[in-house]
Amino acid sequence: MSRRLVNTLLLPPPEPEPEYGLYQELCHEVELRSRQPLGPADLRRMTDVSAKRGYDWCTAVLGRSFPGIDRVSSVDGWMLVAADELNLDPPLPRRIVDERETELKRHQSQALLHEAELEMAKRRWNLVAVGAPVVLTVRENTRHSGPDGEHLRHVVPPVDVVSGKARKHAADMGLCEVPAKADPLHLGEPVDLPPNCQRCLDYAAKIRDKDAPAPATAAEATLMRLIASGAVFTLRPARSQPTIRDTTNHSRGTRGGALGRKVDARVKALQAKGWAAPDGQYSETQTGHRGHIWRLTAAGTTALEG
Repeated sequence: MSRRLVNTLLLPPPEPEPEYGLYQELCHEVELRSRQPLGPADLRRMTDVSAKRGYDWCTAVLGRSFPGIDRVSSVDGWMLVAADELNLDPPLPRRIVDERETELKRHQSQALLHEAELEMAKRRWNLVAVGAPVVLTVRENTRHSGPDGEHLRHVVPPVDVVSGKARKHAADMGLCEVPAKADPLHLGEPVDLPPNCQRCLDYAAKIRDKDAPAPATAAEATLMRLIASGAVFTLRPARSQPTIRDTTNHSRGTRGGALGRKVDARVKALQAKGWAAPDGQYSETQTGHRGHIWRLTAAGTTALEG
């Protein structure tokens, strides 16, 4: 098997852009100094000067970014020593100043954008929290953080709640967690920040008290709106059993479908939940027949509006 050769190419440092007039004279003096052997004492002196003067001063003297005394040539090291001996205080190169100003503006813009996003997230969370059946708190997962270093913030109920048909959410656990989870989240104290766990946010808008009935499905809501419009009746056609019918739809049944489509099972399911009930008095349908109209109960109206 042939061996692969890897060549490492070192890029030359960028051209200096000094902003002081003694730069060329300093370069001439340094050229003479650098011809002498470099000893341990010289290295210590260069290190001491760079540590004493700091990054910005070294950058201003060299006319380009200072990568550290261990990453510059002996010529650059002597440049720092000579400038220190002359007690020079040159300004930073204009390009570096401009780059820093650009970077500062970028950071400021990002900070303003982050602040605006945080304010919007707080408003959305307040709307969700106000509509919740229990007082919800937000807690950070103290064990792990996301790729950006930010801890995931979860929604935590003080008591057991449910969502959907029968999904359970245990007290003092994140809404996104399964109650029987073997390794639960490590949650800290409540924080005054909006949650950023999307699953918790989704559940927060759907939770209810553990004894409350499940919310209406899309099909149930459609039927409840029909009942609210006054279109559902219990009719008693001659020689037939009474049936519950949606009088807005024809069917292939009794009297050529004029009585409407049967919805017995679906309406009785709403009645079992306490959301609908028949009126005791006879009423006339839109098609001129008579029967007992179905109406939404107070609980049914609440379920439909919720």
